[in-house]
Amino acid sequence: MKTELRSLIQRMVASAGPIFRRFWASVGFTVVLTATLISYTLEPYREPPDEAGSLSLALVAGLLASWCAILLWEQGAKASQSRSALTGNFIALVSGSGITWATFAMLQGLDFVALSRHIGICVFLFLLFFAIPNWRNSRGLDMYVVRLFTQAVVAVLFSAVLFMGLAAITAAVDYLFSLDLSHRVYLHTWFVMAGTVAPFLFMAGIPEPGEIIPTGDYPKVLSNLIVYVVTPVLTVYTFILYLYFAKILITWQWPVGLVGHLVLWYAVFTTATLLFTWPLAESNKWAKTFSRYFPWAVIPLLAMMFASLGIRIKHYGITENRYYVLVLGSWLLGIMLHLNLSKSRKSIVIPVTLAIVALLSVIGPWSSFSVSKWSQNRRLEAICTSYGMVSGGMIQPSDQVAPSDRREILAIIQYFDIYHDLSDIALVPEGFTFDRFEDVFGFSYTDAGIPTPVQWFYYEGENWSADITEYDYLFDFARPYYEERQSLSQDGVVVTYEKTTKHLSIALEGQLQWQGSFTDYVKSIQHKYTASGDNAPGPEGAPIPGDRVADGTFRPEDMVFEALSPKLRVKIVITSIRCQLYQDGREPEIYYVGFFALVERLDR
Repeated sequence: MKTELRSLIQRMVASAGPIFRRFWASVGFTVVLTATLISYTLEPYREPPDEAGSLSLALVAGLLASWCAILLWEQGAKASQSRSALTGNFIALVSGSGITWATFAMLQGLDFVALSRHIGICVFLFLLFFAIPNWRNSRGLDMYVVRLFTQAVVAVLFSAVLFMGLAAITAAVDYLFSLDLSHRVYLHTWFVMAGTVAPFLFMAGIPEPGEIIPTGDYPKVLSNLIVYVVTPVLTVYTFILYLYFAKILITWQWPVGLVGHLVLWYAVFTTATLLFTWPLAESNKWAKTFSRYFPWAVIPLLAMMFASLGIRIKHYGITENRYYVLVLGSWLLGIMLHLNLSKSRKSIVIPVTLAIVALLSVIGPWSSFSVSKWSQNRRLEAICTSYGMVSGGMIQPSDQVAPSDRREILAIIQYFDIYHDLSDIALVPEGFTFDRFEDVFGFSYTDAGIPTPVQWFYYEGENWSADITEYDYLFDFARPYYEERQSLSQDGVVVTYEKTTKHLSIALEGQLQWQGSFTDYVKSIQHKYTASGDNAPGPEGAPIPGDRVADGTFRPEDMVFEALSPKLRVKIVITSIRCQLYQDGREPEIYYVGFFALVERLDR
């Protein structure tokens, strides 16, 4: 193992120049990705803007696209002679930039649909990365996967060890020379290792075009892991699933809940494991047995999964998760039938077909999003029609709906609110929001027995200023996390904060002058921040009364309030707060609050 590891490291170092010439466009994407992550974390205590996550994810898709473009270019006839690496990298640069721009535009907002679609596109590109070099030689895919998996493990270990070494050196220098370095130095070092060094080391192991990888290159450690650990564990797991299958047949109680996912991911992992066992089948009897019989063993378990999934779809319709389970399960069934019935096994079918399935699942009218919205609309229509609530394609209110169906209706509405938009509901009037729920359906959503929707709100003050010229004292309660009751005093002025009740009182010479509650104050301003629906703030960022601020943060101008007593003038500056606001106007629930209390004596 030491010899193999040393050989791999020496090969990676020696091939740095050729790898850069072969993949300089891809290296460029990793550098830009790393620079993006670093640039958005330069300022302390500042959350990265939404564009940081969108751009970083888009650059990942661009990197994958650049790899695919280079490998596709290299597959041309006599690529090493008549086609230059420079041209291929320019094509990769254009392709990767186009994918980056398209996915960045798609990811604005980072909502469920955009993230799911991005994942699907990345899976598609990742699978093409394996399929393109092996399109003409499908038999070479197995060892190609083994080579890249080994290279990925080495790249990760190499980068992790290098990071720990650099972190130790940085910590030692910081301590010995009292440099007081920021913790962000370690974070940025990790970004460089994970974002640039690890991908570059991985690229060092991508086989050259036309290279045939012999089975003799199969790492001994990986071979032992697959033969003596992974496949026996899968065998035991299969036996357990078959015992459960037998229980179902005896009791005739069909599976529900997590059973579908247990079978699905077992089947996915088994399919991936087959790519690692096929190269060993010629020299290892157990690997040959596993490769031959496991494609058959998976099929009855998939049937059990489909039965479980069918029950869920029958009662609750199709959602994105059920769609993915159904589509991925169907693909697995097709692959297992192909492996069992085809006379010549072509492993290239696995990444090619899965890539197509992944892309079609997130794009087009047949995508998971379109099908799920259609299914849930049909489900809502069926429930409402059973009570005669549908007329002229619109819902008519009714108070005769059974409690169970009320819960079903509300669950459908909440599904659209969380994963899509309320405007995607076909039967409700335009501009429908939760505050119109009772008018549209004839009963309130609280009658359905589901808690009122809530939203987290928070505020963390930074780079702020306040006018304190007329105040005599400042009392710091910015971090009252650990004490249930905290009092600060100065010249007869005593300020007391009760953590449990969120109650604040100020006394002068033993006489109470003012008292108030942060709960009452937040309740007085929550009309600016809570409502049903996700409407954006009004012009110039001012919150429209009754609309929910999109990012869930209080505005600085609402975090300062004043109070007056005969002998004191008080200004409270909230520096941090975290609470839950309820859409129906109930009392907010505050989890913590930090503040400064400014006090001016008026009796002097």
